[in-house]
Amino acid sequence: MKILIADDHSLVRYGLKLALHNYFKDSQIDESWDGESVKAQFALHRYDLLLLDLNMPETDPTSLLQWIREFHQQTKVLVVSMNDENIFGKRSLQQGAHGYLEKDSPPEELLKAVTTVMDGKRYASPNLATILINDTLKGRSDNPFDVLTPREFQVATYLAKDYSVTQISEILAVQYTSVNTFKRRIFKKLNIPNKTALVRLAEAYNLG
Repeated sequence: MKILIADDHSLVRYGLKLALHNYFKDSQIDESWDGESVKAQFALHRYDLLLLDLNMPETDPTSLLQWIREFHQQTKVLVVSMNDENIFGKRSLQQGAHGYLEKDSPPEELLKAVTTVMDGKRYASPNLATILINDTLKGRSDNPFDVLTPREFQVATYLAKDYSVTQISEILAVQYTSVNTFKRRIFKKLNIPNKTALVRLAEAYNLG
């Protein structure tokens, strides 16, 4: 099995690599640290599995997931992140990831997650699975950010980190007016008056 670990912290990459080698001794495991290095590795190799961190420098995880889904459909993606799974777990699965695992999970859960996604199934922790089931049963989510489209959520995360509309338009390569439109829609859907309120809401729901 060929595996790529994408994380900007070398110690995290080392720990994941060590854990994976304990379970999958014959695997080839490569490393990358941002979106550009991920694409560079994919230009050289075909990977069966990508372990993807959501917080890497100069990297938009939504765009990277979309790129992998479009050009490397054979690769399974397991998101391994410190981000709250209540917010980002469900969102990552909706965006095409095959599983979501929090970084403080024990090695045994890493094995279970990898085995599950490589068997062609989706992996969610017991907590995330409960959230997904409850949302389905209620027909709605208790998380206000779930009302946002993928692009709106993308813009909201940058706004919550105090990026300007100009900066967001440059990062996402979309027009300034389009970002402004997304911003208005976000405020309307979340029923908030301004960016300060968005930041407070993001903090309350561990948007990160």
